Amino acid sequence: MLFVIASLVIAISGFQVPTGSAGQTAAAAKNSALTAHEMSEIQTGAAKGDPLAELRLARAYSVGDGVTKSAETALEWYRKAADGGNAEAQDAMGIIYMTGDGVVRDKALAVTWYRKAARQGYAGAMYSLGIAYYNGDGVPVDDASAFAWFTLAKEADDPNAAKALENTAGDRKPWTEADGYKHIAELYGPGGLLGANPTSAARWWLLSAQGGDTEAQVMTADNFLNGHGVPQDLAAGRHWCEEAAKVQDFRSFYCLGEIYRRGLGVKPNYTLARSWYERSARSPKWTPQVRAASAIWKAPASGMHRWWSASEIRATRSGSLRSKARFRRNDGKKSKSN
Repeated sequence: MLFVIASLVIAISGFQVPTGSAGQTAAAAKNSALTAHEMSEIQTGAAKGDPLAELRLARAYSVGDGVTKSAETALEWYRKAADGGNAEAQDAMGIIYMTGDGVVRDKALAVTWYRKAARQGYAGAMYSLGIAYYNGDGVPVDDASAFAWFTLAKEADDPNAAKALENTAGDRKPWTEADGYKHIAELYGPGGLLGANPTSAARWWLLSAQGGDTEAQVMTADNFLNGHGVPQDLAAGRHWCEEAAKVQDFRSFYCLGEIYRRGLGVKPNYTLARSWYERSARSPKWTPQVRAASAIWKAPASGMHRWWSASEIRATRSGSLRSKARFRRNDGKKSKSN
């Protein structure tokens, strides 16, 4: 389905080489919202390497506010501010490379800049990543990832994100939202783009589990049993193990073996525990080492432990800068990254 659901207003247009004529300089001064004193302070700060001053100077050059308009010079200062860690400038660099405005178009590099800004919690970059995944710009089309980034952008108060979620709803499969929540949980996991945050990760794992994702149900069980990111709740942990077991998930079998062997919220039952361990050990998806450990009960003698990690679970699975970028799905077909 082809439609445009939002305009990304980009006021960085052309990147023309400035002529520096007296007429242009006079016009810039006439239309300036910055006083000469303010511009002097901005230039001084930018010369000293202050990323915020560099960003303000980039904006000034992009529109001719207090200086002669020069998209080329604006790009230079946006780059310096972005390299200095300014999230808004990093998002601007992403837009510049996504549209090829004054640079060789490079969508993959644009996504790299968006991610740098999103890592700092910049809502606009999260929204831009949602668009990239939705359109397949610089990354493969991935509706779950698009949903994840639009959801994060909405939570970060991006003004366009709610509409994006509404307008892309028709493209989502029944499992897409649960998968999207899982992506967010992974972003908050160890090594995740948004930084390890057990509380945030547990929240999104739970939402994914409630949506029926088996992997998320196993992770949620693990979180409740260990009190990882949530208060320890043995009954809730067992519930989510049992939910995953309904679809014959081998990790849930091991989980239930642990619960009944250790008496985690239930009376210890070694016969039942062994039965669950053996069912888990028969799965061809376990490595030989894990299968052997499961079969002979080589588990810690006391206390609950994390018997899997998110990476192990994955391994066993089968705004003024936005007018030229368009939010579209090319003729409704999944496009490849370019």
